[in-house]
Amino acid sequence: MRTTTRQWRRTSLAAAATLLATLPVLPAATPASADSAPGRASVWITNPSTKTYLSQQSPVTWKTGPAPSGSTITVDTSRRYQPMSGFGASFTDSSAWLVGTKLSADQRNALMRDLFSRRDGIGLSILRQPMGASDFTVRGNYSYDDMPAGQSDPTLSNFSIDHDRAYTIPLLKQARALNPKLTVMATPWSPPGWMKTSDSMNGGRLKPDAYQPYADYFAKFLKEYAAAGVPVRYITPQNEPLHEPSTYPGMRLSADEANAFVTDHLAPTLREQKLSTRILGYDHNWDVTSYPESFYADPATARNVAGTAWHCYAAAELVLNQTVVHNDYPNEGAFQTECSGGTWEGDEQDGFAGAMDNVINGPRNWAQSIVRWNVALDNDSGPRNNGCEGCRPMVTVSQDADGTWSYTPTADYWGLAQASKFVQPGARRVASNTLGKGSVEDVAFTNPDGSTALVTYNSGTTDRTFTVRWGKRYFTYTLAAGAAATFTWNGTQHGSTDPAAIGSVDLPFRNPDGSKALITYDSSLLARQPQVRVGDQWLGYTLPAGASLTPPTGEVALPRGSWQASASASSSDDPPTKAIDGDAATRWSSGQGMRPGDWFQLDLGSARTFNEIVLDTSASSGDFARQYEVYTSDDGTTWGKPIATGPGSTVTRILLPTTTARYIRAVNKSDSGSWWSIHDVSVLAPDGKVTSNADVTKGVQRKSAQLPDGTRLSAAYNSGSGTAAFDIRWGGTTYSYRLPAGAAAIFTTRSA
Repeated sequence: MRTTTRQWRRTSLAAAATLLATLPVLPAATPASADSAPGRASVWITNPSTKTYLSQQSPVTWKTGPAPSGSTITVDTSRRYQPMSGFGASFTDSSAWLVGTKLSADQRNALMRDLFSRRDGIGLSILRQPMGASDFTVRGNYSYDDMPAGQSDPTLSNFSIDHDRAYTIPLLKQARALNPKLTVMATPWSPPGWMKTSDSMNGGRLKPDAYQPYADYFAKFLKEYAAAGVPVRYITPQNEPLHEPSTYPGMRLSADEANAFVTDHLAPTLREQKLSTRILGYDHNWDVTSYPESFYADPATARNVAGTAWHCYAAAELVLNQTVVHNDYPNEGAFQTECSGGTWEGDEQDGFAGAMDNVINGPRNWAQSIVRWNVALDNDSGPRNNGCEGCRPMVTVSQDADGTWSYTPTADYWGLAQASKFVQPGARRVASNTLGKGSVEDVAFTNPDGSTALVTYNSGTTDRTFTVRWGKRYFTYTLAAGAAATFTWNGTQHGSTDPAAIGSVDLPFRNPDGSKALITYDSSLLARQPQVRVGDQWLGYTLPAGASLTPPTGEVALPRGSWQASASASSSDDPPTKAIDGDAATRWSSGQGMRPGDWFQLDLGSARTFNEIVLDTSASSGDFARQYEVYTSDDGTTWGKPIATGPGSTVTRILLPTTTARYIRAVNKSDSGSWWSIHDVSVLAPDGKVTSNADVTKGVQRKSAQLPDGTRLSAAYNSGSGTAAFDIRWGGTTYSYRLPAGAAAIFTTRSA
């Protein structure tokens, strides 16, 4: 990295040599830096509006005593959370080809230093590599074992990684040399076509007889990459398994198929081959939590996965689902493995805002890695293999008028730089409050060397003055709108921190091996769990995949003979009546992407008593309402306040206090590009048969806490090796709860 306050400019080779010789090298953020001396904190700024990029400012001086009133970010380095693998991107085939074959050797070396050196560059420490072709390749599809149409190679005698030896592997080795702590993970967009029902890398499903050859394919890849000097620490079974593209490589792999593949083939094969590479599950968007949790709910699969891989392509607020899944299964890790910016965001300032949102809110929600997408693309956002149009890389590699090639950092580069240069691999995220959207957002880390880094971004439209408090010390700073500042300092925190200043509570539980299962909770998570209104209170609960919450009486489905269904919008092929026809193969669908205010309504024909509604979207697993509210009415006109709210899921089970009404309306509260679909709706009523209470199973630990806003919560954690059963008193009624091993349940009470 070679520039401070001046704008990075494209250069020819000769001009680049002059520029690199004259501009200062940024010092690494280490305790030895003079600006990090005790009593002071260093400051590094990026502000695209003034063309200021990773510019070191005058240090700020800590003060002691009462801090001034006003906006305050409190950092508590005594409260530590997940370790960080780091920040990075992907050398797709397109990226590696541009960097490896178009840039001169001197420029390529300069760029690689800029990217991976902690001393001379921004210290990227993780790369997520496609296994074969993705939607960014130079010459179309390829795998490591391609065969002519109609032929197969189950013994993998044709396997070869030679394609990657030309320009990809040399760059990965150079990156490892520049940053020995670099983590490499790998993901296939598709198996070889002959393993699939489509006989193509585009579309199709994995053939039943290809499960073991595909596991062997992974093992061969890992061994040959290691032999070539690139050990791979993590793999995922499939990129975006809920998406089946027809124009570039991809494959739909259901959660059940993925579990079977991992448990019966991939994990055993890695063990037999003595490969230490860890498996991450899912590798797709934030809006479907049931898929990754299905790995943890199955004890056989849970032993074989190291965490969840997440993509950011869903509503920004759904990043909270990383914390939801963590709290449901608190021993499992989270990794953000892909998040591309692009022209759809707007100008450079907008792109920088998107990158900073990812850099800050990913780790705040337990991500151990933040991986953008392409390291490099050309001026046309290519070369593309029929994939994303307008995706933004970390650097643009382009040809100048004189025929030479050069590179220009983008908003993604500078966004990652605000963290990657200062947050070392192995750093721990630590507690801090955030001032939120439209103000100063932040995330804090403690490095292995003991230094602290606080990354901040002003997402508002005006300059913001705020105070940073750390123990007994504080400083005040003013940050321009749209600018990011990273503060680093050394030393030990003195003095305790008021938990109310952070705004969240930590609930630590014990595992049999002595490790800690840690749940964190703040009021933002209330919207990500089901809640029902009982009198003047909202009662909330979490329900991890594999868990069940059962009322004390049996239930019976209400007959549908007199029902009528309606909706705010419908596809001409999928009218509302198809949701109540008893045929799970048919559906009602909205016919358009989901928007807040969309509704689906039932007329039960007369006033009926019920205590549960089930919206089943199993046959269109991604088409559920991302956030819902439920209303009831006696006349279909007067609806009053909602009686239930929560996040949707593939099968949305909405528990209610016993309610009597004729009309039921479910309202979608969130945006999504997916249509809203319901294949089958059921309304259940108590049948009066009392079920036996559960016997409390050994291994259940319980803790309680209260948030600063008065919300009360209690949590139960199952540290045992099997499913735990216990009773929970909730809203005046005793329910039976079954909780899988390693899972936790949270119950909340707040004023309505």
